[in-house]
Amino acid sequence: MMPAMPMQDPDFPGLAGAQPTQQYSDTFLLDKFNVLKKESTEYRWVWEREWLRDLYYVANRQWITFHPTRREWVDKRLQKWVPRPVTNKMAETLQAIRTNLGAIELAVKARPVGNNPQSISAADVSDKAAPLIHQEHTMNQVMRESDFWMIGTGNACLQVSWDKDKRFNRVFVPYEQCLQCGAVLPPDAIVQAGQSCPQCGSTALMKAMKQNGQQQGDWVAFGKGKTTALSPFEYAFPPNVTRWDELPYLIRLRWRDKAYYEVNHPEMVSKLIFEKSPSDRSLQIFKSLALSNDVGTGSQFSYLGAGGAHTVEGITEYELWMKPTHEFPEGFVMRVAGDTNPVLLHAEDEGIPGPIPYKDIDGNPLFPFVHAQYEHMGGRLYGRSALSPLIQKQDQINQLDSLIQLCVQRTANPAWVVPENAGIENITGEPGIIIKWNVLAAQGHGKPERIAGIEIPSSLFALREQYIKDMEDLSGAFDIIKGQKPTGVEAFSALQLLVERSQSRFTSVFQARGEMYRAWYGLALELERQFGPEQRTWAVLGSNRGYTFEQFENAQLQGQVSIQIEDGSNIPKTSLAKRAAIEQANQLGLLNPADPDQRYALMSSFGLADLAPSLDLHVQSALQIQDAFETWVKQPQGPSPLVVKPWFDLQLHFNERIKWLNQDRMRELIASDPQIEAMIVQHLTELQMLLMPPPLPGPEGEPPGAAGGGQAMSNSNTLSGSTGAVPRGNAQRPNEGQQMGPM
Repeated sequence: MMPAMPMQDPDFPGLAGAQPTQQYSDTFLLDKFNVLKKESTEYRWVWEREWLRDLYYVANRQWITFHPTRREWVDKRLQKWVPRPVTNKMAETLQAIRTNLGAIELAVKARPVGNNPQSISAADVSDKAAPLIHQEHTMNQVMRESDFWMIGTGNACLQVSWDKDKRFNRVFVPYEQCLQCGAVLPPDAIVQAGQSCPQCGSTALMKAMKQNGQQQGDWVAFGKGKTTALSPFEYAFPPNVTRWDELPYLIRLRWRDKAYYEVNHPEMVSKLIFEKSPSDRSLQIFKSLALSNDVGTGSQFSYLGAGGAHTVEGITEYELWMKPTHEFPEGFVMRVAGDTNPVLLHAEDEGIPGPIPYKDIDGNPLFPFVHAQYEHMGGRLYGRSALSPLIQKQDQINQLDSLIQLCVQRTANPAWVVPENAGIENITGEPGIIIKWNVLAAQGHGKPERIAGIEIPSSLFALREQYIKDMEDLSGAFDIIKGQKPTGVEAFSALQLLVERSQSRFTSVFQARGEMYRAWYGLALELERQFGPEQRTWAVLGSNRGYTFEQFENAQLQGQVSIQIEDGSNIPKTSLAKRAAIEQANQLGLLNPADPDQRYALMSSFGLADLAPSLDLHVQSALQIQDAFETWVKQPQGPSPLVVKPWFDLQLHFNERIKWLNQDRMRELIASDPQIEAMIVQHLTELQMLLMPPPLPGPEGEPPGAAGGGQAMSNSNTLSGSTGAVPRGNAQRPNEGQQMGPM
């Protein structure tokens, strides 16, 4: 029996003071589930038919027709001699669009909700944590899988959860020992007792130590966030809903091996009816995709086994997620295994069945699913794929290819005219075949003769090219999207115009995908706030090729924020577009190739980063000196690490110093001690002086610099970052490696 659930006003599910009225038994919950399952899956075959057809075409199975009685796609009935070639432009189109979407580097920006310190701090930390959360959820791979379903079926869905695997985010929690009674206590017990011993009440506490001198404690695993890309065959919802935010519930479908239940639910194994194949129609269709040619080798169908052959017993499992209702004011989650004899699964550690375990900062239940459509269709929540409009043209191409192949066969192996009574039964196309013709039996009807094949009309090839062009026009997958430069187009500006024209076809797709990612990060951030460890530290590879360490406290996430997609981040960054932008920026005088960071970025955009290994070494040298100085400031021993050596790339070191000093921790450090500020100013002054060009020689008899010196000084401008006239490397540097006074 489930604990009592509170009854609340249906319009205000979070209303306080509501009274419980009912307890829910397994029978009641199973009856509820069966009603919702029938409602959500009864009419899905209409859309499944469309998804399955499009994916079959991607998998090279294109000579098919729909059987209305069996409700499945079957091979067309054709004569054995009819060729069935497949020129798979569908798969090519899907891959082109998928690559285009994969070139998008989505980035989020958190904004504070209200002008209060807690919200402002949460927004700052949310931005800082974005790369870490993205990495832990393996979003590069997840988005790649999601893009496949979005393009191929018109629907992308992400499920966000918290993985409690003990391997992730293990933190050592030290114990304390009471000096009065000797009790060894975990920190949570001390906190609950008001920073005192819960056994004797003493506040005299010390670190608990082992006999070997090590501190006593436990390793606690907090787990990590997890995101799963779902195919539309793996979830269902009511067919009459047209907006995702109005969705009352969602059913997640999956196939579980018997071994999973033997480990996680051993008490249920004897009650479950295991099968060799999924009993649910949607998962059966999913399996048929795995069995269809080369699709079975893809990662999207890997759970069905290599080639789709399922040899291990398992069962269909349903996971029902209900939003808050009058009946379930905190939402509800339940898992049901099997169709023939469904069984309600209980997992006390997961709180299932029970209220939704995920909460926002205000304690409201979180619905852990986000969804996107490739093409919105009015009156339904399920979207249409990029491939559906291409079916007819793909069929026409295949039919033309079949006709052309027949013409080739008939020309190479033409038909024969054989007198009826010539005594010749079959004539094959075997080379050097001997045909025995009975003149007497032919009775003057003549000898066997070949009928010359028909030459293939050139109009067929022209028509075929037109069909392919029509497919490109319908899908927007032009040569420029596929990474191919159109014939006759050389200027980068012209290429950029073509890129923009092609990408304009996908504006709504970019927006839908970006909105899904924005909603995903909001969910992932809430789960990190709710379940994450108190402190997170991770290494980040910066744009300067150096590693830095980022850190945030979980307490800093306890503020309300609004998540937005950064402007311009939902547009593909193709190599052609980057090069066109570089060319334009260079023409406008916005680039400075002498700047090391810019130089490295320019070389990377052209695939030439391997030509600048020394640049990486100089950057590492600059970062090491800066790290050494921060350590030296804490315990000053010996001379300051801020020195200038003869082998330094002076301009690069100067640029790195400026970026370093503008970081928050360095601004705070400089403000805390005037002596530190003076040391850094002296060091920067030394670098600046060494970077200035030598004075120009004046006219004969005049001292150096008397003429033209002003122009030379005007060209230095090193503090502003302008280095167009500044010498680089070690050229013409006075007093190299010497300090200008004590540091």
